[in-house]
Parts: sequence; structure tokens; C-alpha cells
Amino acid sequence: MSEALPSPTEVPAVPAAPQWDPFQLMDRMDEEALRRELDGVASTDLVYVVKEGGQEVVGLSKTGVDECCMALVSQGQVIREENLQYELIGDDEDREALFKVRAARYAVSPTGQEVRLDQVIGVKRQPLYYDPAQLDLDSRVASKKYRGKTYRELLASAEGRDYLTWMAENFGESEIRDFVRRILAGEEVVSRRGRQLNPHWYEAGAMKAARNARFRLIPGNIRAQVIASARQSGQARVVDGASSSAAASHPLAATAAAAVERTESVSRVGPYAPTEKQVAFYQRLAESPVFSEEERRRALEWLATKATRQTIKDQIDWLKRQVETRRANRADESAA
Repeated sequence: MSEALPSPTEVPAVPAAPQWDPFQLMDRMDEEALRRELDGVASTDLVYVVKEGGQEVVGLSKTGVDECCMALVSQGQVIREENLQYELIGDDEDREALFKVRAARYAVSPTGQEVRLDQVIGVKRQPLYYDPAQLDLDSRVASKKYRGKTYRELLASAEGRDYLTWMAENFGESEIRDFVRRILAGEEVVSRRGRQLNPHWYEAGAMKAARNARFRLIPGNIRAQVIASARQSGQARVVDGASSSAAASHPLAATAAAAVERTESVSRVGPYAPTEKQVAFYQRLAESPVFSEEERRRALEWLATKATRQTIKDQIDWLKRQVETRRANRADESAA
């Protein structure tokens, strides 16, 4: 029996497209975390919580997926990434990479015997280029020499203006040369750079495809346990979905979510709070002269808002490595 065709006057009920996509926002935050990880900064956010209109969408970060896999190990199961493939599509600045990762779950006995349980494919579409954030006086200067400084700050000093004058004539990007010329002339201008190649497109695409594959192999009860534990211990990053979606342009730009995000607070008293010894050691390291004022501010802000007894351990290790490395580098420069 054939199905009746709809009347030409009938309009199918299609739900309106959402104004923001919480999962795209989580993906941007994950790429931001991956970029920091490549710089040697460990991520401690296991869960992302995107809030909008009284509702919230909760998802695991890449670090949260790693935590789930570790929880599976304690139950005698291991997830292994077995194969990675990718292909490039598109032309010029529209190029994208399509990543595919095969992962499998194994049961491992105490004697080391293994049984392959199941396997899945995880995929990810990764753009090679991105649209950076707008250029204005409060944007960060696109230069290693003055990393962390804004154009407004450079305009306030003779040394900074000299460097901007050099940028206006010699910087590689024409959009920045034009922007700098105009602000040196006293204009309060807002501009935009051209599309930029993401230097970490391969790492980001491969890691996110692997994350997607492993996520599919994690049982729901393990996910729920890690999410509940992360929210209780302050390892959940909470953002306002609509504000972040409207303002953020790309993870490699300064993510606008930083202005509206908050961390689910951890009581400074309780089983998850850092010990007094940990806090004191962390503060001594952060006060080292090898760090800039901006780096020190961010470190102490993290200590006040996100630190837990577990996460502070990784951050202390990272601070110690930075102090040792930077001191050694300065000694070598002085000797030269």
C-alpha cells in the first residue's frame, strides 16, 4: 500500500535552528586547551557546562575523556587508538582536513591476557584557516617581542611607539601595517586581519578525532561518574552559551568565553581544597622573577578560582620546569 503524498499546501513542521551551538563552543574550548597543552600547560577542566536561558548542556572535555579512560583501566579495560587517517579537501583558504581514527576497547586480565571487545570510528572536520578576532587598541600585539602587551600600552611609551613605527613599515601582514599606521595617526580604529593558517591544525584535528572515537567506547556510567566528580571538585568550566557564541571567533583568537566563563567554585575548606603546603609552594614559584606580571596574575587567579588538591600538583610541576628552564636560558644568555 503506497503512502499518501502530503498536500502542496501543507508545510512540514521543522524546528527553528538554534541561535548557538553548545557543542561547537565546547569544541573551541577544547582546541584552546590543546594549544595550551602544546605550550606545556596542562588542562584541568574535565567538564564543560554551557548555560543558556536557565538550561545547561554538559559535555566532557578531551581531558575528561582521558580521565574516563583511566577510570576504565581500574576496571580491567583499555581503549587503544589503532589507526589514524586524514585527507585534505577544498582549495586555498577554504581547505579542510578530514580526520578518521579507529579505536578499540580491550578487556585485560591481571595476567596480561587480552580480549578485543569492540571498535569504533571517530571523525573530525578541521579547517586549516581561521578568521581571527578584530583588531583594536586593546588587542594583543602580534609580535613575540611584546607578547601579552596591547597596542594601547605600546602607544603610551616612546619605546612602544618606536616599535609600532617599525611595524607600520615592515610587518608582514598588510592589514596590521595599515592598522598600526592609523593608530599612530591618532585614529580610534577597528580593523580585522586576513584569514590565518592554524599552525596546529594537524595536532588539533588528530587529537579531536581520537577524542571522539574514545568517547564512543566509554560506558555511560563511567561518563556520569567523571562528570559528577568533576563538578563536585571544581574541575568544570562554566560558560554563558549565548554571550560566548556571539563573541568568540576562533579558538586561536583570545576566546571570548574567558570574559563570561566561571568555574564552579571549590570550597577553600574540605577534602578537595589544596593543602596549605601546596598553596604556599605554588605561590613561591609564581613569585619567581622569571615570570611576567601577566603570567603571575593568571597563575594566582587560577589558584584562587580553580585549584584543587589534585590539579595543583600538575601546575606546580609545570611552574617548577618553567623556573628551571628560564633560569638556565638566562644564564646561557649572560654567558654569551
